Formats: sequence, structure tokens, C-alpha cells
Amino acid sequence: MPPADAPALTPPTLKRSLASLFYELLLVAALLLTVTAALTPLQTLIGQGPLFKALLKGVLAVALFGYFGYCWVRSGQTVAMKTWRIKLVNARGGGIVWKQAAARYLIGLTLFVGMPAVSYLGWANAYGHQPQALWLALSWCLVPFLAKFYDRDKLFLHDRLAGTRQIVLPKPPHPGKKRRGEPTPS
Repeated sequence: MPPADAPALTPPTLKRSLASLFYELLLVAALLLTVTAALTPLQTLIGQGPLFKALLKGVLAVALFGYFGYCWVRSGQTVAMKTWRIKLVNARGGGIVWKQAAARYLIGLTLFVGMPAVSYLGWANAYGHQPQALWLALSWCLVPFLAKFYDRDKLFLHDRLAGTRQIVLPKPPHPGKKRRGEPTPS
């Protein structure tokens, strides 16, 4: 049973979710560029060898989890989710904990990065490094979104697997705007 002050568990439309995702991509790109720029002095010290590349990938993954995990646990919303009034909650409608945030992040990383990468390796082996191998591999990114159409609760695949859900928050009242049927202040 959801907490008494929990909002209705109405899932966002696919259009709203994708709009939030595209905004989130801009924010994530800025975060990744900033972290990469901060590591540039280290790159000049140790060079661009495999050690630096592995370190860079690890630091970027930790930075992404730091951003998403902190936002999801603290308020249930990233900057983009706040703009589109989407909130991440647990299955009962309450806030999520770090364990759920980590599970959602790792599942998302697997679905949106791991599966396309493994698929590309397979398709590139069959087709060579042709554009169709890349497109076939990237088609895996659609699977988590298509799950929304056949899931009984209209959840994305990564939310279903992590035990979380996205909900739409109601519009906040506009200050100074009178609502229908509301008495005028005297």
C-alpha cells in the first residue's frame, strides 16, 4: 500500500518519457565532457594507453551512477525528470533506496550498452563492419521501451526488473491564478 502522501501511480506517456530522455542525454553529455576534461591532466602524465582508457571508463561510469543514484535516492527526480514532472518511485509508490538505484543503473547499463555491444560483436562477425550490423545492434535499445506496450502496469523493462516505476506528478498550482469554482479572496 502506498504511503498516504504518495501521488497517484500514473505512468508517464511514452512521449513524455522520451522527451525527458532526450533532455537527460544533453545533461549527461555535459557531465561526461566535464569529467573527461577534469581527467586531462592525468592523461598527460600517464599517456593514452590501456590503463588510462580503463580508468576513464570506470570514472565515467561512477560519475554517471553518482548523478543518477544521488538524484533518484534524494528526490526521485533528475533535472530532466523535474522538468517533465516525472518521478521515480518503488513499486509501492515510496522513495527508492541506494540498492534499488544501483540495480536500476546496472540493469539500464546492461540493456542500453551491454546488449547492443554484444549484439554488434555478433552481427559484425556475420556481416563484417557494415552499417547494418550497427543498426541491428542498436535496435536492442528499443526493447526496454517496447516493454511498456505489453507490460500490465505500463512499466519499462528496466523499471520492471529493478522494482521501480516512473509516475507523473500533478501540475503545481500556478500562483495568482484562480481556479474554476474557487471563491475569490476578500
